[in-house]
Amino acid sequence: MNFDLELKKKGKLPAAARQGKTSRGKMLIRVAFLAVISYISYQPPLKTVTGPLVKLGDIASDDIVIRRDMTVEDKGMTEAKRQEAKSSLIPVYEFSEQKTASSQMLLNEWFKYFKNARKEWARDQVNRDQIRSQISVNFGIELSAAAIQDLFRANTFAKIDLNRLLQEVTGWEEKGILLSKIGIPRGRDDLITIFSEKKGYSQVKVEELFDLNEIKGKLNDFLMSSTLQSSEKAILAPILLEYISINVSFSKILTRLQEEKVLAQVNPAFIQLKQNKIIVRRGDEINEDQLRLIHLISAEEKTNVNNISGIFPIFTIFAILFYFFWRLHALTQIGGINRPKLDFVSAMTFIACAVSYRLALFIYPLVLNNIAQNIHIDNASMVYGIPFAIGSLLIASLFSLQSAVTFSIINAIISGIICDWDFKVMLFVLAGNLAVAFGIEFYQRLKRSSILKAGFFWLLPVNMAITLMFALSEANLSWRSLAFFVAMGILSALLSVFIANFMIPLWEVIFKVVTDLKLVEITNLNLPVFREMLEKAPGTYHHSQMVASLAESAAQELQLSPILLRAMSLYHDVGKIDNPQFFSENSSVYENAHAQLTPRDSAKLIIAHIGVGLEKADALKLPRKVAQAIEQHHGTKLVKYFYEKARENNSGQLDDFDENMFRYPGKKPQEIEQAIVMLADQVEAASKSLSAPNDQDIRNVIEQIISADSAENQFAECRDLTFKALNTIAGSFYNKLASIYQQRIAYPGFDFQKETAHDSNPQ
Repeated sequence: MNFDLELKKKGKLPAAARQGKTSRGKMLIRVAFLAVISYISYQPPLKTVTGPLVKLGDIASDDIVIRRDMTVEDKGMTEAKRQEAKSSLIPVYEFSEQKTASSQMLLNEWFKYFKNARKEWARDQVNRDQIRSQISVNFGIELSAAAIQDLFRANTFAKIDLNRLLQEVTGWEEKGILLSKIGIPRGRDDLITIFSEKKGYSQVKVEELFDLNEIKGKLNDFLMSSTLQSSEKAILAPILLEYISINVSFSKILTRLQEEKVLAQVNPAFIQLKQNKIIVRRGDEINEDQLRLIHLISAEEKTNVNNISGIFPIFTIFAILFYFFWRLHALTQIGGINRPKLDFVSAMTFIACAVSYRLALFIYPLVLNNIAQNIHIDNASMVYGIPFAIGSLLIASLFSLQSAVTFSIINAIISGIICDWDFKVMLFVLAGNLAVAFGIEFYQRLKRSSILKAGFFWLLPVNMAITLMFALSEANLSWRSLAFFVAMGILSALLSVFIANFMIPLWEVIFKVVTDLKLVEITNLNLPVFREMLEKAPGTYHHSQMVASLAESAAQELQLSPILLRAMSLYHDVGKIDNPQFFSENSSVYENAHAQLTPRDSAKLIIAHIGVGLEKADALKLPRKVAQAIEQHHGTKLVKYFYEKARENNSGQLDDFDENMFRYPGKKPQEIEQAIVMLADQVEAASKSLSAPNDQDIRNVIEQIISADSAENQFAECRDLTFKALNTIAGSFYNKLASIYQQRIAYPGFDFQKETAHDSNPQ
């Protein structure tokens, strides 16, 4: 039956869930979680050299094996190649054309000046001191007055063939003149490189050039061929030598550039090393070549270690995965009765699983490599023995199938990354995790044996089938490796079930999550608390049963947990057990205890059952959600009957009347489950006041109670409670009550209204 509660017209709206932006603190926690799980999942590159470096002549205590393909630079060989290239380098000298041209010009100027000066001297127009001063200023040459006198008297410059001199000097300079050939840089075979702006680079031997001493000899030979006197030659030779330029000089800059060019062409010497190559076998003495290679590998592995850059891609992948993981949880209702804790518990489970995988990767090789029998099995197959299904068993048992499926997908990716990005491991984990998730759903969550059944009848066959398939696909198949693969799959399944069976109760306590199994246990009507309630407060007992029936029907319609609503309803009035006589539903057993009490005292005793109920919930260690139903099922409503009675008694002193003394102190319902229990509690009690109610009576009761609670804003703090949900709740209540109060035809021959006579002599 559809209900139109029309609460909107009255302006009393129930509060729907409001999802605000993620707080800064929550964001920091998520980033910290991503950093932790990324750090745990990061697999540093395996090192070839793990211990202290060995020395020459040491005996290898174990095989030294290349852990991954690598290319290492032989820096010693590279440096040797560089030195060889440098030794073959031919130094560069610079040839100056400007100096050659300058020499010819200066010689012409010198001869011209001296001829003119001699003419002036012969005419007595200048004296020797004036000429001496002019030579010093114009040519930078210091001559004595006597030397000038001798040169002028002998007319020395007229005896020299200037053109022939210029030809000789030009020939010398064009060939190249060095300051000295002794100790200058030179290449192999006495070669040097000469750079000229006109001719560019060219190579010559040093012996093909002149140095200053050779030029002196050449100049003396030239002067000897003339008619000069010895005294004239002695004066003139140093003068002419000043005008012959040293035009070839060593260039550090050009040589350095040439050196850099040559060294740039030297390729580093690399050594290619393949994975699993054995460098040194156990028991061998380490020789010089092996030691050099070990040092090269160690240096290369230290250079390439960069944890930050290795973790960064893992962090990025996890950030993307968990963003959608959290968004999925926010946008859907997966997670069951523990949905608010799904993200946090899943995060802690991911971390616990990642740590266990890392520990297994450390422990398994130590154990399997040191057992008495030498099985000779590759360590890579050991990973299939890791208990990868622990997390999926935990999440499937504590939450729901959907949450376990999403957990399984990410857990498979984490496992593959931890196992060195192994795609086979990822498939193995995904299949096994999905198997236990559906296994838990198949066997439900009402018994501890569900975990064992899911492990043995779902996980174990899947693990065996996949490891068998992987073993058959191996290149070097043997019965031993086949058996080992399957044994590892069996070990993974058994360890997963054993550890999960231990961790689920631990997770329940640590994270205060509620499981269906726990709810089944606390709703067993044979428990002492319910027997005590039935014995002391039978009316409250039957009232709780009816409230549970109404709440369960609403839960089924809203796809909530019926068993959770049942537990909340059965315990919501547990605080009435100690003083059942003060509650009207027990009036058939007890006399009216309020007759001798004031309305204020009566209200105080009625309200007290909330506090007493919470104390009993602590003593019984009830789940938090069940205890919240005790605290919130009356909200902040008034104890109406005694409130009105007190108003009548205090009608003359209304100014001193405090209605808060008659109001329940508990919170308003915070979640839809508490709202359902509040409404079911009131509807069940109100329906008992009706005698032979018809459909309209039941409808009116439901509508008036929901409208009254909404008018008092009792649902103002309730998440997920909408108009649609209220109409669904009202419809489920109506269907349940209508079936209870269904009118039946009268039994023929019986009049149940007529008082029967009793036999005076009963048998």
